[in-house]
Amino acid sequence: MKKSWWVLLLFGIISILIGGVLIFWPEQTLTVVTTIVGLFMIIAGVVRFFMAIFSSDVQNRWLLALVGIVGVALGVIIMRNPTETIKVIVLITALFWIIGGMVDFFRGMTESAAPDRGLRMGFGALSVLFGVILLAWPDVTVTVFAILVGIYIVLLGILEIVASFQLKNA
Repeated sequence: MKKSWWVLLLFGIISILIGGVLIFWPEQTLTVVTTIVGLFMIIAGVVRFFMAIFSSDVQNRWLLALVGIVGVALGVIIMRNPTETIKVIVLITALFWIIGGMVDFFRGMTESAAPDRGLRMGFGALSVLFGVILLAWPDVTVTVFAILVGIYIVLLGILEIVASFQLKNA
């Protein structure tokens, strides 16, 4: 793990850049992301559907065709209802932050030899707090959500950069 410290550093830098984009261009970023996700699902669905039709070596082709049809349908729904899609994403993100934060906090509590123990516990508690805020105010605007996600990702990036140097020097 010590040899891969640079992966954490790279992840931290990329996270800070992505978080900054979300903080400074929240509405545009979420609209673009929603559109890209919808378009990707449509394309992936079409590709899977045609794979099911034209590939003779695929077993259970009907499953692949079904996934393709579902992918196209979900992609269209996402692109037609970006606001509703973002509300679902807010809910999923809140649950992910709460569960992930609890896991990070628990890891920090139980892994006494970890060099980033305190950071993990602090970041875990912060993740739970952000998740609870999103669940407590579900009508949060898209802009506030994007900024919260941006702050979360920047903080994650900082944590990963610090952890990478701690790992390198351990």
